Amino acid sequence: MASREFKAVFFDLDGTLVDIHGPLYIAAKNALDELGHEPSLTPARFREALSADDVWLGVPEHLRPEYAKLAYAYFLAEIDKTERLEVLPHVQDTLAELKRRGYATGVITSRPGDSQRLVEKLAMVGLASYLDQVVTQTTTSLRALDKTESLKQTAMKAAVLPHACMYVGDEPRDIMAALGAGFGASVAVATGAASFKYLQTHQAFKPDYVIHSMAELIDLIDNMKTETVE
Repeated sequence: MASREFKAVFFDLDGTLVDIHGPLYIAAKNALDELGHEPSLTPARFREALSADDVWLGVPEHLRPEYAKLAYAYFLAEIDKTERLEVLPHVQDTLAELKRRGYATGVITSRPGDSQRLVEKLAMVGLASYLDQVVTQTTTSLRALDKTESLKQTAMKAAVLPHACMYVGDEPRDIMAALGAGFGASVAVATGAASFKYLQTHQAFKPDYVIHSMAELIDLIDNMKTETVE
């Protein structure tokens, strides 16, 4: 029997460390408008859809692949022109505490482009100094949404075995990546588009733990040290 202790805690970015509800709404509205979907999406309808876990916003099934491509492209354009990241509550304190305790840390995001530019944005809001690695993707296609290989490579660069790594994200594809990379734990935080219940009950990619906000992460890690696994 061994306790559940970790040497590295890695994070998704959008919806996990920084707020993306504004860019998500704009991306969804633009994509729906381009598809000619009626009526036009309003902020109130968008909030209602998120609370009801209506991820497709009424888009018919045959149009969903096209909607996904459009929404992703509009989202990338929106976050690219947003210079100042909006850091979510408790994120900075949590990252600072992890570094104080000696954990390897990093961000692995689906955002494409130059990682150094993202480091500069993170530095502007006081987060860069708490992150050992910042990993972006080399493609702007939907393939960037699968971060499995990036997680494996980040663990390797940190010289930490995958089972001693934890990945924290805000949606099921983050959990998918953590499972695919062989990470020791996956944690979902309900600060992005997905609700707590949606994350907790997702059939295909169920996280080991779901938390409401980053304020709960340090206590969760401490509690995991008292658990034992075969």
